Amino acid sequence: MVIINTQGIVLKSVPYKENDLILTIFSRKLGKVSVIARGAKKSKSSLLSSSQIFAYSNFTLKREGNMYRVTQSEIIKSFYNLSYDFEAFSYATYILKLIDSFIIENQPNNRLFILLAQSLYLFCEEDIDMEYVSLCFKLKFLEYIGFKPIVNTCVSCYNKDFKNPVFNVYEGGILCEKCSEHFEHNLKINITTTKLMDYILKNDVLICSKAKVSKYLINELSRILKIYMNEYLGKINEKSLNLLKSLNKKGVE
Repeated sequence: MVIINTQGIVLKSVPYKENDLILTIFSRKLGKVSVIARGAKKSKSSLLSSSQIFAYSNFTLKREGNMYRVTQSEIIKSFYNLSYDFEAFSYATYILKLIDSFIIENQPNNRLFILLAQSLYLFCEEDIDMEYVSLCFKLKFLEYIGFKPIVNTCVSCYNKDFKNPVFNVYEGGILCEKCSEHFEHNLKINITTTKLMDYILKNDVLICSKAKVSKYLINELSRILKIYMNEYLGKINEKSLNLLKSLNKKGVE
């Protein structure tokens, strides 16, 4: 009999049979894993609160055949209030989808687990630039899954002293002005944006969230990361974020 106690965050909750739920959990000890929560749909179930999307809990999991069953759970943080803020909900569901889509089951990634928990916490805070926090998540997510872009040195000549860099997706990062002449498909990038990316990669997301970043830099970072992620991860469904941006534009108009 295999019994495991682990912290986990619910990425997805799908109804199964009459009263059960199949949960996709991103856990500290097991990484992403699918588990069954029997009776969790019942209003008096002790598993109800920890079976909701975003829920951060201590789980006791028992191995049963090819799956784990949740035998006990204790909520640490529900993050339930994310569901009442469309902007927060949109960004939070997007980062959960990234993990669910690109993380292989049963591969623990403690740095990514901490990043996810901290990001959800930030989305619940007031006076937080959620778009900027989501970009911090994306950049650090790329690093933690092995696709970190090089932003503090030229990827060709390794020169760190450059003034007019470009970003080349296919080369995996920054090219100095001299080297850029030998490569195609270069993207313009402000040197301050490269410094921002370096800052994000070197610091905790909680620290990064305190920085005051201009809309210009956020827009440029968003553009670069979208192209980069589409190349290395494939086209990502951003339906919720596109809807959010559309509503924000209408609000401005």
